[in-house]
Amino acid sequence: MTKEEKYKAYLSEVKQFVSADRIYTDDLHRLAWGTDAGFYREIPEIVIRSKNEEEVSRLLKLSDKYELPVTFRAAGTSLSGQAITNSILIVAGKHWEDYEVLDNGERIKLQPGIIGDRVNQILKPYGKIFSPDPASKKSAMVGGIVMNNASGMNCGTHASSDRVLQSARMVLSDGTVLDTGDEESKKAFAVSHPDFIKKIEELRDKVNSDEELVKRIKHKYAIKNVTGLNILPFVLFSDPFEIIAHLMVGSEGTLAFGSQFTMNSGHLYKHSASAMLYFKSLREASEAVVAMRQGPVHSAEMLDKKSLSSVNDTTGVGLTAVLTETKADTKEELDANIAELTRLVEPFDLAVPARFTDNPAEYSKYWAIRSGIFPSVGGTRPIGTTVIIEDVAFHIEDLPNATVDLAEMLEKHGYEDSCIYGHALEGNYHFIIAQRFDSEAELNKYKNLMLEVEKLVVDKYDGSLKAEHGTGKNMAPFVVHEWGEKAFSVMKEVKELFD
Repeated sequence: MTKEEKYKAYLSEVKQFVSADRIYTDDLHRLAWGTDAGFYREIPEIVIRSKNEEEVSRLLKLSDKYELPVTFRAAGTSLSGQAITNSILIVAGKHWEDYEVLDNGERIKLQPGIIGDRVNQILKPYGKIFSPDPASKKSAMVGGIVMNNASGMNCGTHASSDRVLQSARMVLSDGTVLDTGDEESKKAFAVSHPDFIKKIEELRDKVNSDEELVKRIKHKYAIKNVTGLNILPFVLFSDPFEIIAHLMVGSEGTLAFGSQFTMNSGHLYKHSASAMLYFKSLREASEAVVAMRQGPVHSAEMLDKKSLSSVNDTTGVGLTAVLTETKADTKEELDANIAELTRLVEPFDLAVPARFTDNPAEYSKYWAIRSGIFPSVGGTRPIGTTVIIEDVAFHIEDLPNATVDLAEMLEKHGYEDSCIYGHALEGNYHFIIAQRFDSEAELNKYKNLMLEVEKLVVDKYDGSLKAEHGTGKNMAPFVVHEWGEKAFSVMKEVKELFD
């Protein structure tokens, strides 16, 4: 069969169990669904708004039968093309919003179509939060957050989806449903897929028998890292079902469809205070972050001069700010935290005196500015350019030098209007550039920049080329360089197994 014939046959069978109002093959709908929040576009052949797990299982069996690729999409807030395809797009937003609060809020079961901020609303009465904290959480859905291992402003490696996931329910490419939190499901899967379990155990033993590889994996995941498939589970867990569940995190839907996730919740502090600390240079701001990391700091967000100018900050020309937050359960603890952080930044030459506020009306404005940096900076781009955002991470001891190197590299390549901001406390920066793609010279400019990013982040500092929000199309070509052939071969074996 030709590919066109395969799509026609697939569609014919799909129409037997999916209502016509949830299948799109017309040009307009396909064009609309071929766009996510990033700068790539691919036009899907067929778009299906899925309704339930049984339906997805049948859809995957058919795609397997006709050997047609499938991509999954929740909200589509991904920035590097994770939620687009030129084949079959299965949407899991509406109809996928069920949840169940467990153990008085200590855990929560979530379907993939629930918006991240809604999870926080559900957990708030229990004094709990949803730990992953992407800036897009008012739009991003749980499926994308987990599958891209999105973290965010108040979420270090300790609180990412990978660390707070307890179990996962998934639909594999052959249509099989596995729930790693259900003993009967695990027993049935062990009987129906013994070779699958055996291969997971073999990979686990292969990884752990190589001391050098284990050391490499631990070092790479000591900071935020979503470059390639997640192979940390082979080091952290021995149970094959634990490994399978955690392999899903950061897989971007390339291994299976995640239909439900059971997550441990985080602690909701009763008191909070924030300060916008202004420094005269990027280096000093970075050094201050390293110093504050020794104290009771909850988050520290870097905002460079371009970030500040995009939101019309009038504090001073050319300054860099660090939006700093501390949290506590009592007012006394909060005051002590503020005093300690103030002491830690005293040695630095602040442009204005440090002032923490515990007034929500004040500090919410700071965080609204931070959450809006990407659209604010994007709004200042020249007409005809595309906004590109990437996120890299460095080990904290390298942060001051790496920050300066990153800024100088962007300027050297002609991106004088670029922006560096983000989760400095975790060594994780986003950088934004405005790029044209209308000439060979501009294409080469972008290519040369990305090759130099690779040299700086990987070769010089052994950091992460993709710290959060999934590898995406942008960083897929660099996975083997960052990880090396040995680790990359493990990722390939995982992908081949699930396929």
